[in-house]
Amino acid sequence: MNVLWCLHGNLQQPTVWVPFSCFVVETGKFLSIQSVSLWETLASNCWEWADTFSTYVRKVTQSNPNQQNYILGYSLGGRLALHALLANPHLWAGAIIVAAHPGYADPQKKKQSLERDRIWANRFLSEPWDDLLAEWDALPVFGGRPCTTVREESGFNRHHIAHAFIAYSKGHMDYLTPQLSHLAVPITYITGSDDQHYSQIGQLLAQTCPNLTHITIPDAGHRVPWEHPEIFKQAIAQALDL
Repeated sequence: MNVLWCLHGNLQQPTVWVPFSCFVVETGKFLSIQSVSLWETLASNCWEWADTFSTYVRKVTQSNPNQQNYILGYSLGGRLALHALLANPHLWAGAIIVAAHPGYADPQKKKQSLERDRIWANRFLSEPWDDLLAEWDALPVFGGRPCTTVREESGFNRHHIAHAFIAYSKGHMDYLTPQLSHLAVPITYITGSDDQHYSQIGQLLAQTCPNLTHITIPDAGHRVPWEHPEIFKQAIAQALDL
């Protein structure tokens, strides 16, 4: 049995992985999708989250000794997935990271990132929901592409969102690239061809990390899985060698 633990991004719910819930590939191997809610597993920082999550996965695996664990993370979830890989590399057979940042080496960039995230956190505590989402979707990283996943305000806790913005900010993250370069776990890093910023990050990671393969999906932006779900399913099968 292959189990893929899926971590959603910011302002998403674990239900975004429903289109990828289960599928059988040509080899006949079965892949079980386990969606993780970042809102129900909040921690004070990325490393604490990684330790707590890894402890849970390890307990599950003990009762299923033949289980192979893989991790999939998009954006914010991808950053947490990288921490989980580094915290407990022997727990994972492989990883798929979608458009996630490995952290800054430059202290000034870390400071600027934390300042931006603190502003967003404060705004999400009080400002109108639809206005915030519209401004969020207008960020350059999304390339003007609309969001296709459901984000009803009733499904979120604003205090949880604010907490995640600050606790998991790139301003608080370590610079992970040097650690990733020594990691033996195979990583597939996926970006959309139109997401130039994260495609550049993917190229740099592939040059630095022998264990990492960068895949670019044509005609896709930052929200790759939901822009081209069928192609993304194929990328999952390829990445996990199923």
